Amino acid sequence: MSSWIPSCRDRFTPSDFTFLTAVLSPHGERRHLWTLWEDPEALREMLDLKDVLRALIDSTAALSVSPGFYFYVLVRHSFLDAGIDDPGVADYVAGVMVQRLASDTGDPLRSLPAGLTHAADFVAILQSAHGRMRFHLQLEAGNQFLVLTGLFPGFINRRCQRRGAPGVEFYEDFARRAYRDAADNRAAPQDAPRKMFGELAEALPLARLSLNKMAEEFVFLGD
Repeated sequence: MSSWIPSCRDRFTPSDFTFLTAVLSPHGERRHLWTLWEDPEALREMLDLKDVLRALIDSTAALSVSPGFYFYVLVRHSFLDAGIDDPGVADYVAGVMVQRLASDTGDPLRSLPAGLTHAADFVAILQSAHGRMRFHLQLEAGNQFLVLTGLFPGFINRRCQRRGAPGVEFYEDFARRAYRDAADNRAAPQDAPRKMFGELAEALPLARLSLNKMAEEFVFLGD
Protein backbone atom coordinates (compact mmCIF):
# COMPACT_ATOMS: atom_id res chain seq x y z
CA MET A 1 0.00 0.00 0.00
CA SER A 2 1.29 3.49 -0.85
CA SER A 3 3.00 5.33 1.98
CA TRP A 4 0.44 8.15 2.10
CA ILE A 5 -2.43 5.73 2.73
CA PRO A 6 -2.96 4.83 6.42
CA SER A 7 -2.08 1.17 6.91
CA CYS A 8 -0.83 -1.18 9.61
CA ARG A 9 -0.03 -4.53 8.00
CA ASP A 10 2.98 -3.18 6.10
CA ARG A 11 4.40 -1.63 9.27
CA PHE A 12 4.46 -4.47 11.78
CA THR A 13 7.61 -4.74 13.88
CA PRO A 14 9.93 -7.52 15.13
CA SER A 15 8.26 -7.17 18.53
CA ASP A 16 4.93 -7.99 16.90
CA PHE A 17 6.44 -11.15 15.42
CA THR A 18 7.85 -12.13 18.82
CA PHE A 19 4.42 -11.72 20.39
CA LEU A 20 2.71 -13.75 17.67
CA THR A 21 5.32 -16.50 17.97
CA ALA A 22 4.78 -16.71 21.72
CA VAL A 23 1.02 -17.07 21.17
CA LEU A 24 0.99 -19.58 18.33
CA SER A 25 4.17 -21.57 18.91
CA PRO A 26 5.55 -20.98 22.42
CA HIS A 27 7.82 -24.02 22.22
CA GLY A 28 7.98 -24.38 18.45
CA GLU A 29 10.13 -23.40 15.52
CA ARG A 30 10.36 -19.68 14.77
CA ARG A 31 11.64 -20.28 11.23
CA HIS A 32 8.35 -21.86 10.14
CA LEU A 33 6.34 -18.96 11.52
CA TRP A 34 8.70 -16.45 9.93
CA THR A 35 7.88 -17.96 6.53
CA LEU A 36 4.17 -17.51 7.24
CA TRP A 37 4.80 -13.99 8.62
CA GLU A 38 6.24 -12.93 5.26
CA ASP A 39 3.26 -14.34 3.33
CA PRO A 40 0.45 -11.72 3.40
CA GLU A 41 -2.36 -14.27 3.11
CA ALA A 42 -0.89 -16.59 5.72
CA LEU A 43 -0.32 -13.63 8.04
CA ARG A 44 -3.94 -12.57 7.63
CA GLU A 45 -5.12 -16.06 8.54
CA MET A 46 -2.90 -16.13 11.63
CA LEU A 47 -4.11 -12.76 12.84
CA ASP A 48 -7.72 -13.83 12.29
CA LEU A 49 -7.34 -16.53 14.93
CA LYS A 50 -9.26 -15.90 18.14
CA ASP A 51 -6.21 -17.03 20.12
CA VAL A 52 -4.36 -13.93 18.93
CA LEU A 53 -7.19 -11.63 19.95
CA ARG A 54 -7.51 -13.23 23.39
CA ALA A 55 -3.77 -12.98 24.01
CA LEU A 56 -3.75 -9.35 22.92
CA ILE A 57 -6.49 -8.57 25.41
CA ASP A 58 -5.41 -10.75 28.32
CA SER A 59 -1.62 -11.09 28.19
CA THR A 60 0.81 -8.57 29.63
CA ALA A 61 3.11 -9.51 26.73
CA ALA A 62 0.82 -7.44 24.52
CA LEU A 63 2.40 -4.31 25.99
CA SER A 64 5.34 -4.89 23.65
CA VAL A 65 3.39 -4.84 20.38
CA SER A 66 3.23 -1.83 18.09
CA PRO A 67 0.12 0.39 17.97
CA GLY A 68 -0.44 -0.78 14.39
CA PHE A 69 -0.53 -4.45 15.39
CA TYR A 70 -2.76 -3.74 18.36
CA PHE A 71 -5.35 -1.72 16.48
CA TYR A 72 -5.32 -3.94 13.40
CA VAL A 73 -6.15 -7.07 15.41
CA LEU A 74 -8.88 -5.31 17.39
CA VAL A 75 -10.46 -3.68 14.36
CA ARG A 76 -10.19 -6.79 12.20
CA HIS A 77 -11.92 -9.02 14.74
CA SER A 78 -14.57 -6.40 15.49
CA PHE A 79 -15.33 -6.08 11.79
CA LEU A 80 -15.36 -9.85 11.24
CA ASP A 81 -17.92 -10.20 14.02
CA ALA A 82 -20.04 -7.58 12.24
CA GLY A 83 -19.73 -9.25 8.83
CA ILE A 84 -17.25 -6.78 7.34
CA ASP A 85 -14.90 -9.29 5.75
CA ASP A 86 -12.44 -7.24 3.67
CA PRO A 87 -9.09 -7.15 5.53
CA GLY A 88 -8.12 -4.08 3.50
CA VAL A 89 -10.95 -2.09 5.10
CA ALA A 90 -9.87 -3.17 8.59
CA ASP A 91 -6.25 -2.33 7.78
CA TYR A 92 -7.17 1.13 6.55
CA VAL A 93 -9.41 1.92 9.53
CA ALA A 94 -6.77 0.68 11.97
CA GLY A 95 -4.17 2.82 10.19
CA VAL A 96 -6.38 5.87 10.53
CA MET A 97 -6.78 5.19 14.24
CA VAL A 98 -3.02 4.90 14.75
CA GLN A 99 -2.51 8.09 12.78
CA ARG A 100 -4.87 10.00 15.04
CA LEU A 101 -4.37 8.35 18.44
CA ALA A 102 -0.81 7.06 18.68
CA SER A 103 0.78 10.50 18.68
CA ASP A 104 -0.16 14.16 18.79
CA THR A 105 0.37 15.37 15.25
CA GLY A 106 -0.65 18.95 15.98
CA ASP A 107 -2.48 18.89 12.63
CA PRO A 108 -6.06 20.19 13.04
CA LEU A 109 -7.19 17.92 10.20
CA ARG A 110 -5.95 14.84 12.04
CA SER A 111 -5.76 15.54 15.76
CA LEU A 112 -8.37 14.06 18.09
CA PRO A 113 -10.08 14.95 20.28
CA ALA A 114 -8.52 18.34 19.56
CA GLY A 115 -8.51 19.63 16.00
CA LEU A 116 -11.48 20.06 13.69
CA THR A 117 -14.50 18.29 15.15
CA HIS A 118 -17.35 20.17 13.44
CA ALA A 119 -18.65 19.28 9.99
CA ALA A 120 -18.96 22.99 9.20
CA ASP A 121 -15.18 23.37 9.52
CA PHE A 122 -14.58 20.82 6.77
CA VAL A 123 -17.40 22.16 4.61
CA ALA A 124 -15.82 25.62 4.69
CA ILE A 125 -12.46 24.21 3.58
CA LEU A 126 -13.92 21.94 0.91
CA GLN A 127 -15.85 24.78 -0.72
CA SER A 128 -12.65 26.35 -2.02
CA ALA A 129 -10.76 23.12 -2.77
CA HIS A 130 -10.52 21.50 -6.18
CA GLY A 131 -8.89 18.54 -7.91
CA ARG A 132 -6.52 16.37 -5.94
CA MET A 133 -6.55 18.68 -2.93
CA ARG A 134 -10.32 18.25 -2.69
CA PHE A 135 -9.89 14.48 -2.77
CA HIS A 136 -7.42 14.54 0.13
CA LEU A 137 -9.68 16.84 2.15
CA GLN A 138 -12.66 14.56 1.51
CA LEU A 139 -10.60 11.67 2.80
CA GLU A 140 -9.46 13.59 5.89
CA ALA A 141 -13.07 14.53 6.64
CA GLY A 142 -14.16 10.91 6.40
CA ASN A 143 -11.25 9.76 8.55
CA GLN A 144 -11.79 12.41 11.20
CA PHE A 145 -15.45 11.65 11.72
CA LEU A 146 -15.01 7.90 11.40
CA VAL A 147 -12.73 7.96 14.44
CA LEU A 148 -14.77 10.61 16.25
CA THR A 149 -18.06 8.72 15.93
CA GLY A 150 -16.42 5.31 16.35
CA LEU A 151 -14.26 5.97 19.40
CA PHE A 152 -15.60 9.20 20.93
CA PRO A 153 -19.41 8.99 20.67
CA GLY A 154 -19.69 10.25 24.25
CA PHE A 155 -17.94 13.48 23.27
CA ILE A 156 -20.46 14.05 20.48
CA ASN A 157 -23.44 13.13 22.66
CA ARG A 158 -22.38 15.50 25.43
CA ARG A 159 -21.93 18.32 22.93
CA CYS A 160 -25.36 17.51 21.52
CA GLN A 161 -26.98 17.61 24.96
CA ARG A 162 -25.24 20.77 26.17
CA ARG A 163 -25.18 22.86 23.02
CA GLY A 164 -27.83 21.39 20.77
CA ALA A 165 -25.14 20.29 18.29
CA PRO A 166 -25.82 17.45 15.81
CA GLY A 167 -25.68 13.90 17.12
CA VAL A 168 -23.62 10.85 16.23
CA GLU A 169 -25.83 9.83 13.29
CA PHE A 170 -25.31 13.22 11.62
CA TYR A 171 -21.53 12.92 11.76
CA GLU A 172 -21.66 9.27 10.73
CA ASP A 173 -23.60 10.31 7.62
CA PHE A 174 -21.12 13.14 6.99
CA ALA A 175 -18.21 10.67 7.10
CA ARG A 176 -20.09 8.28 4.84
CA ARG A 177 -20.71 10.97 2.22
CA ALA A 178 -17.09 12.14 2.45
CA TYR A 179 -15.83 8.62 1.68
CA ARG A 180 -18.32 8.26 -1.15
CA ASP A 181 -17.22 11.59 -2.65
CA ALA A 182 -13.57 10.52 -2.36
CA ALA A 183 -14.38 7.23 -4.08
CA ASP A 184 -16.08 9.10 -6.94
CA ASN A 185 -13.41 11.80 -7.27
CA ARG A 186 -11.58 11.23 -10.57
CA ALA A 187 -8.84 13.62 -9.51
CA ALA A 188 -7.64 11.10 -6.92
CA PRO A 189 -4.07 9.77 -7.27
CA GLN A 190 -3.82 6.69 -9.45
CA ASP A 191 -2.77 4.54 -6.50
CA ALA A 192 -5.75 5.59 -4.38
CA PRO A 193 -7.93 2.59 -3.44
CA ARG A 194 -11.15 4.28 -4.53
CA LYS A 195 -13.11 1.03 -4.60
CA MET A 196 -12.19 0.39 -0.97
CA PHE A 197 -13.32 3.90 0.00
CA GLY A 198 -16.67 3.12 -1.63
CA GLU A 199 -16.90 -0.14 0.32
CA LEU A 200 -16.12 1.72 3.54
CA ALA A 201 -18.82 4.26 2.77
CA GLU A 202 -21.38 1.48 2.38
CA ALA A 203 -20.24 -0.34 5.51
CA LEU A 204 -19.79 2.75 7.67
CA PRO A 205 -22.94 2.51 9.83
CA LEU A 206 -22.05 -1.07 10.77
CA ALA A 207 -18.37 -0.19 11.11
CA ARG A 208 -19.18 2.68 13.45
CA LEU A 209 -21.26 0.45 15.74
CA SER A 210 -18.46 -2.12 15.74
CA LEU A 211 -15.93 0.52 16.76
CA ASN A 212 -18.29 1.75 19.50
CA LYS A 213 -18.41 -1.77 20.93
CA MET A 214 -14.66 -2.20 20.55
CA ALA A 215 -13.99 1.07 22.37
CA GLU A 216 -16.31 0.11 25.22
CA GLU A 217 -14.81 -3.35 25.70
CA PHE A 218 -11.12 -3.06 24.85
CA VAL A 219 -9.87 0.51 24.43
CA PHE A 220 -9.66 3.07 27.24
CA LEU A 221 -9.57 6.59 25.80
CA GLY A 222 -10.76 8.58 28.79
CA ASP A 223 -13.45 11.24 28.50
